[in-house]
Amino acid sequence: MRELKRLCDPSGLLNPGVLLNDDPTVHLRQLKAVPTVDPELDACVECGYCEPVCPTADVTTTPRQRIVLQRQIALATAAGDEERRRELTADYEYAAVDSCAADSLCVTACPVGIDTGAAMKRLRAERHSPRAQRTARTAARHWQAAVTGVRVGLTAAHAVPTPVTRAATGMIRGLGATDLVPLWSGDMPRAGAPRPTPRSAPDAQAVFFAACVGSLFAPEDGSSGGSAAAFLRLCELAGVPLVVPTGTAGLCCGTPWQSKGYPAGHREMAERTLAALWAASDEARLPVVCDASSCTHGLTQLTAALAEEDRARYGALRFVDSVTFTAEHLLPVLPQPRRLGSLALHPTCSTVHLGGIDDLRAVAGAVADTVTVPDSWGCCAFAGDRGLLHPEVTAGATAAQAAEINERDHDAYASCNRTCEMGMSRATGQPYRHVLEVLVEAVEPPA
Repeated sequence: MRELKRLCDPSGLLNPGVLLNDDPTVHLRQLKAVPTVDPELDACVECGYCEPVCPTADVTTTPRQRIVLQRQIALATAAGDEERRRELTADYEYAAVDSCAADSLCVTACPVGIDTGAAMKRLRAERHSPRAQRTARTAARHWQAAVTGVRVGLTAAHAVPTPVTRAATGMIRGLGATDLVPLWSGDMPRAGAPRPTPRSAPDAQAVFFAACVGSLFAPEDGSSGGSAAAFLRLCELAGVPLVVPTGTAGLCCGTPWQSKGYPAGHREMAERTLAALWAASDEARLPVVCDASSCTHGLTQLTAALAEEDRARYGALRFVDSVTFTAEHLLPVLPQPRRLGSLALHPTCSTVHLGGIDDLRAVAGAVADTVTVPDSWGCCAFAGDRGLLHPEVTAGATAAQAAEINERDHDAYASCNRTCEMGMSRATGQPYRHVLEVLVEAVEPPA
C-alpha cells in the first residue's frame, strides 16, 4: 500500500501520514485534545453526520462546528490565551447561538443522539439576566395582552408606507435589538383572526387548541380564517364535534419561551395550559388537536417544563396534529375533494419529530394528483421568529429547495405551520398555505 501511495503521490501531497504512515510510534504522538464542555455534547466524535440536515450549514455553523468551537474556547481558556478565547466567544454568540434554528433535526442524524439545538437553547437561557427571565414570565402570565399588542402593532405598521417602517425597525435593530425586533419587509403578513370562540359538545371527539401563531399572522391569501378555521370547517363537514376550551386566548404551547431560553416563563405557561387542557379533555379522555405542527410538538414537551411531582398528572394527555387527525378521522368521511394537478409540499421539522410525514402526504395526496417534496428538502430555518430576526439564515436554508420548486409551476403550495409557510413563500415567491386550507377549498360544495 505504501508503494502504491508513492507511485500515485510521489511528492507526498495527499493526506501525508493520515492513512499510511511510516512512523511506528505515530499513535503515541499528536493526539487530539478533547476537553469536556457539556455532559450532553461530550459524546460527540465530530463525525459530521449532523451537517447535511442543519439549516444553517451554509450560512453560519453546523452542529458539529458548534460543538468544536465550544471545545476550542475551552482549550483557549485552559491555555490562558485570553485573546483567542475572547475572539471565539464574541463570534460564537451569533454564529452558533443566535442563528441556530433549534429545530433539533440534528438529533435525528446523530449516531449518539446529541441534540445540539437543545444545547443552544440552554446557552440562550444562561445569558439572560434575572430581570429578563422575570419579564418573560410576566409575558406568559399576560399572553393574551401580548398577542393583542402584536396584532395591533402589525395592523398599525401596515398603515405606514413600507420604507418608513423598514427604516424605523432598522434604526431600532442598529441600537442592539437584532434579536428582538425584526427588520420590516413588504411581505410581512397582516394580523390574523382572533382564536376560535369557545364551544362545547356532549359527544365531542376531540379538544381543539388553536395555535396563537394563526392569530398573530394572517394566512397567505389574507381573506380566510387560516388553518384554525379550515380545521373547524372540515370537522363540521365530516360531522365530528369538538370542544374549544374557554380562555385559550391567553394560552400557548410554550415554544417561544423554550426556544428563547426562558425556563421560568416556559413553566408558567406549561402550568396554565396543561391545567386548562386537562379539564377540557375530561382528564385526558379526549385527544387535544392543534393546527400548527411546531405548536403540536411544543405541547408534547410541556410536561417536561413542570416540576417532577406535577408531571405524572398530565402525562396521560394526548396531543395530535390537525393534519394527522384529518388523515385518520376526517378524510374517510369527507366529501370527495376536487383534485388539483400538482401540489408542492413542504414538510416541517416538527412533522418529522411528530412522525407525521405520511399523514401530511396523505392529506396532500387527497387533493392533488402529483405531490412534490423537493429532493433538497430541509428545515426552512424560519423557526418561529429566526426568519424574521435573521432572514439571511432562512435564505440560506431554503435556497436549494426554492430553486428546485421553481423549476416548474404547481397548482398549489402547502405546508402545515404558519411561519414555515411564510419562510417558503419568501424563498420561492409562491403562496404557501396550510394544507388544510387547500383541502377545505377542495371539499367545500361549489358556490
